[in-house]
This record gives sequence, C-alpha cells and structure tokens, in this order.
Amino acid sequence: MGTYSFGTDGPTFDGTSIMPAFASVTTTATPASGSCGVQFVFKDASGDTITSPVSGLLYLSEASTGLTHDLADTTLAVLTNGAVTNIGGAGPSLFTTTAAGLLGLTITAAADDYYVVFVKPDGALIISDVCTVNA
Repeated sequence: MGTYSFGTDGPTFDGTSIMPAFASVTTTATPASGSCGVQFVFKDASGDTITSPVSGLLYLSEASTGLTHDLADTTLAVLTNGAVTNIGGAGPSLFTTTAAGLLGLTITAAADDYYVVFVKPDGALIISDVCTVNA
C-alpha cells in the first residue's frame, strides 16, 4: 500500500518527496472604480514559476490575515489566464492556473481593500497583496 512519512524535509510517500505544487504567489493588482483586476504568478519552493497547471481553493478576504471572508457583496470572475468556479455564494472558489502558472481574476465589489487567499493542500494559507476596489 505504501508508507507516508513526515520528516524534517517534508512529507514523503515511499521515500519520494510530496512537496506542494506551489509555495508562493506574486500579485499584480490594477485598481478601478467598482472592481480590481489582479494577476497571479504561482511559484515553486525554489521561487521559480511553475511549469504545469495547479488547482486549489481560494476565497476573498477584507483582512490581510485572511480571517474575514463574509463578502456577500462581491463577485469573482476570470480576467485572463486560468479558470475559476464559485462553489458557494461569495464563499470559496476552485481555481486552475495555466500551464505557465498564471491566473487572472476580476474582483467586483464595494469600495474596499481585498485579499485573495489561496488554501494550500496542507491547509496553510497564501495571502495575496492588497487589491483595492475604488469608489
């Protein structure tokens, strides 16, 4: 069946490393009136842009800690690059990057600061830079 191990170098299965597909995300935001376009570049643990698509969960937060996500007045849509599927009101969404590790989203919402929070497979959060929606 195989053996899982959780050593100091991270998790392994039968001695093979099971490192997360992405370790960080760079953010480029373009604020606008009533919306904000935001582009993401997904990076591996070495800081290199990934070279195959990754998928996962994301949600919006009004707090830089990622702990606020009750955003009934917001919508997310693909701006360019990748795909996003909302799975519950203004709650979480599934995302998939391009093979080049790119994802582009449009946040449509009331004027405020927003953060896109990516949930890694191990439960850790990666929180984007701020994306401001102007009045």
